[in-house]
Amino acid sequence: MTASLEVRLAEDSETPATPVFAAPIRHPSAWTVADFRSPADYSIDLDAAQLRDIAAAMRRIKAAGIGLDGLQREHFEVLSLRPVVEEILRQIKDGRGFVLLRGLPVEDYSKDELGLIFWAIGTHLGRGLSQSVMGDRLGHVKDFSREDPGARAYRNKQELSPHTVRATWLASCACATRRRAAVCHG
Repeated sequence: MTASLEVRLAEDSETPATPVFAAPIRHPSAWTVADFRSPADYSIDLDAAQLRDIAAAMRRIKAAGIGLDGLQREHFEVLSLRPVVEEILRQIKDGRGFVLLRGLPVEDYSKDELGLIFWAIGTHLGRGLSQSVMGDRLGHVKDFSREDPGARAYRNKQELSPHTVRATWLASCACATRRRAAVCHG
């Protein structure tokens, strides 16, 4: 896999805003769409045992009255998910840089429960932080510009500007319906 970088110059300078590499980047994370034959090339499908274990963990979390702000890694110890989490981490750190996790029956859970599951899996991938001035941990992608003309980022219909993300940051999105509604944190 090879990728090339476009060099942009800072507006008031001849200094490149992006590092210039003299050679192509040869790493699994430097991919193009043509590198994938189908979604199966970048997807992990949850199996029946993993889904049962997620449901059981959610019952325990709800019975304990734990909400999103109190949810910690130890509240979502799902042994059957360890290989999934390990593969996600491997792909993020040393592989293509992303994974599509499929198979969670979203119709079986409320929006809040889906957020808990999403956050709970994330507790095994790193430490979640708010990326919003509003302090929210999960941002529900929806156009709020009619209700809030000052809405920014994932809360309006404007295209987001590209930005630099530290290599240690992980951004993730969950599609909760077939209409492609997404819940994001990163």
